[in-house]
Amino acid sequence: MNKGTDILRFRQAKQYQYPILARIVKDHLAIPATSAESKRLFSIGGDIVTKKRNRLSPSTLRYLLCLRNWGVLSPGNEEDGADDVENEE
Repeated sequence: MNKGTDILRFRQAKQYQYPILARIVKDHLAIPATSAESKRLFSIGGDIVTKKRNRLSPSTLRYLLCLRNWGVLSPGNEEDGADDVENEE
C-alpha cells in the first residue's frame, strides 16, 4: 500500500480476507468526529456553575453532572441537591 491508496477501497477489497479486522474498522469508521457531547456537557456545567455557586469542587461538579445526566436531578433542582451532595463529601 502506498500514500495514494484509497483506504476505504482497500478495506472493502480486503474485508473478506480479514473479517474480524474489517468489523473493527467498520465500527471505528462509523463513529462521527464531533465535539457535540463535550459541548453539551460544558453547557450543562455552565448551568450548574453560576455566579452564586462558583466554588464547587471538581468532584462535586462531576457528581452533579452525573446525577443530572442520569435523571436523578432535573435541570431546575440543582440548588436543592447541590447542598446534599456537598455535605456527603
